[in-house]
Amino acid sequence: MHKAISGIPEECLFSAPYLHCEDNLMVQTIVGVYEWERKAERPLILSLQLSSVQPLYLTRTMIENQLMIWIAPCRYRLLETLAEYLTQRMFAKWGCTRIVLEVEKPGAMGDLARVGIRITRHIDRSQND
Repeated sequence: MHKAISGIPEECLFSAPYLHCEDNLMVQTIVGVYEWERKAERPLILSLQLSSVQPLYLTRTMIENQLMIWIAPCRYRLLETLAEYLTQRMFAKWGCTRIVLEVEKPGAMGDLARVGIRITRHIDRSQND
């Protein structure tokens, strides 16, 4: 859903007035440092906030499909590396100015916990190349 960002400093509103959020996107991949983690695909749960100067016109299905395409060949050991890769792809494909990406790995510590990270990245699109 597209909506104006609230709670953001006024100077940011002029550079990125649109926000698209999706929570609990599930994808399957191999990610982890331990050998047992690398034997089979496991679920990751992603949530994201995409800020842009123009509406992105993205749907949940479009985002899920694109994430699956990007993630399919990946075999990263760290969630941080996967998250960096995905934010760079999102900047290039969707022209965002700010991305907040959360990646959670259910069962990473056995059945007791989920491990996750959250990164925020900005790109300055105000200057012409």
